[in-house]
Amino acid sequence: MSARDPDALAVAEVVAPHGIHGWVRVRLHDPSSKALRRGLTATLRRADAEDRKIKLLAVDPIPGKPACRVQIDGTNDRDAAEALRGYELWLARKDLPPLADDEFYLADAIGLPVERVLADGRVQQLGTVVGLTSNGAQDLLEIEWHPVNRRADTWLLPVVPHFIAELADRLRVDLPLGMLPDELEEPGA
Repeated sequence: MSARDPDALAVAEVVAPHGIHGWVRVRLHDPSSKALRRGLTATLRRADAEDRKIKLLAVDPIPGKPACRVQIDGTNDRDAAEALRGYELWLARKDLPPLADDEFYLADAIGLPVERVLADGRVQQLGTVVGLTSNGAQDLLEIEWHPVNRRADTWLLPVVPHFIAELADRLRVDLPLGMLPDELEEPGA
């Protein structure tokens, strides 16, 4: 599975060893996720190392935290667990819980054009989704746009259900006044 593999998504990051018997603590990218479970095969990935296929032997939520403690087959002591710090844990889409009709994976929005329909029915291009970030309270999509006679710039779109009108081969948004850069707020932009 590569970072561009549409059949895999990063769901957590190994943040520390947990105890002395090889368990690791992972921080979930979605604190409410139930994607990790016993028996799954996953991939550990870090930029400076080769991918590692692993099997999850046990997964226990840590109450009150967006984290789990995980036992990985073949990781039997604290040193082995410490060596996994910084790896992301990737799962095949087929192993992820099913999505509801109104849900999507944020990673699926990357690369999509962003647009809105103006009051007169015209479609205004607002940029392209180039990344994801978080402000601690909510997820944000990073939108790159190209102002006239200036270098590319970015603006942030909160991932809030009433802002996302449609997601298919593009991301159509319905935003209140003041959410866009000034040049994009103007209907003629």
